[in-house]
Amino acid sequence: MFRRTGGGIRRWWPWRGRDESVLAEVEAEITAFGEALDVHPFNPGQAGATDEMRAQLARALDAYDQAKKELVGDRIAADVLDVRRTLDEGSHALACLDALIAGRPLPDHMPLCFFDTRHGRAVRQVSWAPPGGAARNIAVCAADAVRLTESPRTPRRAAPDRAARTPSRPAAARPRTPARAPEPQINGRGGGGEQTHQLKMPSYRPAVMIFSAGGQARVDVRFEGARKGRSSRLYRLSGDGAPVTARIPLTQGGRTVAFRVFTTGDREAWTATAAPLRDVPRFHDGISGTGSDVVHYRGEPGPGVLNYTGPSLIRLEALDDHLAYWVTVAEECAGQHTFQWPGRGYYQVRSAGAWSLAAT
Repeated sequence: MFRRTGGGIRRWWPWRGRDESVLAEVEAEITAFGEALDVHPFNPGQAGATDEMRAQLARALDAYDQAKKELVGDRIAADVLDVRRTLDEGSHALACLDALIAGRPLPDHMPLCFFDTRHGRAVRQVSWAPPGGAARNIAVCAADAVRLTESPRTPRRAAPDRAARTPSRPAAARPRTPARAPEPQINGRGGGGEQTHQLKMPSYRPAVMIFSAGGQARVDVRFEGARKGRSSRLYRLSGDGAPVTARIPLTQGGRTVAFRVFTTGDREAWTATAAPLRDVPRFHDGISGTGSDVVHYRGEPGPGVLNYTGPSLIRLEALDDHLAYWVTVAEECAGQHTFQWPGRGYYQVRSAGAWSLAAT
């Protein structure tokens, strides 16, 4: 049984004239939380993992699934509050997991800001009274606490305080350097996400990006703009210290593709180049690799075996003839797993460690 996870949430939401901007904002928050789960280094089977750690991870994953379910159906804009509360529960579960791994006390779970859930989690309790009403203690974000101290009135709800929100990605608060002119090949060194790179798309389509780095650093690549044809915008290309040679589908119809690079090594040299499909490795019986990649299966439909020794999860995704995401074939943790090959075609491996695929 294949599990479809791509295609976005928007097409399943029958808003019928409601505020699309609210949907887009909440959809982005769900996507950001899903990507945070995708790149989290904790593996339930790793040495030192406890039942409490696994329970917090399960709680975070359940919150992600619940948020997606809450976003589906004929709902009004006010119902996004339920989604944000669910995502907040998931974020707190991840924070608890990080604390357990680091041996720190579990963090307190403050509610979302009383005045606007978009402000993020509250940081303190303050005394506040509505016009003509009695004073009571409420939980507010840092910015609203300052506003109430300076002027005891109700903070505006129209403009959420982005600075008070917890960043959903490590580089969210970093200043960004303007993008350079598009190039057919981009050479870089290190990366903290500040620079947006523009890779010139080739005249032939479809194509892949070949991303290579010869050192031992962990490398992540995040694509900017629309997510057309992708199951995610974030690609974790390595995680076990091995050199990187990864192929990533280029499905956009424009003349350029924009991306940012994150590495754990400041001087890590890397290269990104657009390449034709003939550079995608082909196989009938078996193939192996490390990190994310695209492969061309030339065998018949039938049973297959997946072996994975890396951290986090591995995902095997079938692509269509245009290299756009079609369906998730397998999603597993470390170990040996069986699955069903849908048939000949291009497949994308999403992983952070060593893997092998075989037809049986």
